[in-house]
Amino acid sequence: MKNIILISLSISALTLSGCSSNSPKRQGSMPTEVFVTHIKPDGSKVFNYSLIKKMPNQGQGQMGKGRGKGGGMHGGGGMKGGGKPNMSQMKDKMQEKAHKKLNLKLAQTGYCREGYMELESFFERGLVTIKGECNESATTEDFKTFPNREV
Repeated sequence: MKNIILISLSISALTLSGCSSNSPKRQGSMPTEVFVTHIKPDGSKVFNYSLIKKMPNQGQGQMGKGRGKGGGMHGGGGMKGGGKPNMSQMKDKMQEKAHKKLNLKLAQTGYCREGYMELESFFERGLVTIKGECNESATTEDFKTFPNREV
């Protein structure tokens, strides 16, 4: 039941972040982070971390503005005007970035002070989600600092 709540919170956060307004200049440039924590009654601390990158719609992408700056994809262009990126490389790059940003988020918040184990991860075009559990149990202070939000 608690996993359903955690998943629901993550989906809600992803939905809300998808509805947020971005200026056209920033769309696709900076990924959006979603960090949802949950402390179980037994004191175990779990989290969902998502990194969402707005991808250009197929057929629109690199026309006009931004093309002169490289558009963020390297190694495809030539005379053909932008080849298809290697999905495996994009996946690896996005997952690596998500892990780095997750570690930074955990350090900033102090949520997992003794590290964490990754329970599962998910990748889809423009989205990486990492579900994990902290190595340490929650302290009384953790319950105050990271209250569970009921859906």
